[in-house]
Amino acid sequence: MLRIFFCIVFVLSLLNRVEAKINISLGPYYSSYLLYMDDEDSKGEWSLGGEVGITGFLPHIGLKLRGSKIRYDAPVESVSYDFEYIPITLCTSFDLLPFMDIHWFTLSMETGFGLYLWKGFSDGEVVVISDGGKMNEKDIGFVGGVTVRLKVNRFIGLEFVTRYNYIASSNIYKYGYFDKDEKIWENGIGVNFKIR
Repeated sequence: MLRIFFCIVFVLSLLNRVEAKINISLGPYYSSYLLYMDDEDSKGEWSLGGEVGITGFLPHIGLKLRGSKIRYDAPVESVSYDFEYIPITLCTSFDLLPFMDIHWFTLSMETGFGLYLWKGFSDGEVVVISDGGKMNEKDIGFVGGVTVRLKVNRFIGLEFVTRYNYIASSNIYKYGYFDKDEKIWENGIGVNFKIR
């Protein structure tokens, strides 16, 4: 925990020297997901998500750290468990209109990597499987998307986000799922706050 704190302080001190801009976004997300290859119809879920964005340290390029939570039901051997995905993604953001000086409108494309935390719940507790382990996995994947930001004033804006998550290293095959090819499509709207 102490290392994380020192890393954050170090990064913030660097950003302070290069006059970087920091934005925070919060709002609802609608996730449409295909978590199993044999699923023909995608399922949908509303959730809350958040994002921290840093721009200005390089021209027209920024970094975005995002997180949200997807909770869904799936039957496992006639027992209904609740499953939860928490996508945490780190993206590089590219300004798609670098030569247009429109102060109230921003269009950017993002691409990057994601860490996907996956848990299985029964009666609110993480499921313990027969060998004593827990249904608690970490997967990695890729993410790409587009963000449209409309600035209401200097410090507040509305943000519209769409992004596609491809989970490349699914570890849930050990629970009887043979798919290693999961997909999550997220669409969201949020309020963006510029804090510096």
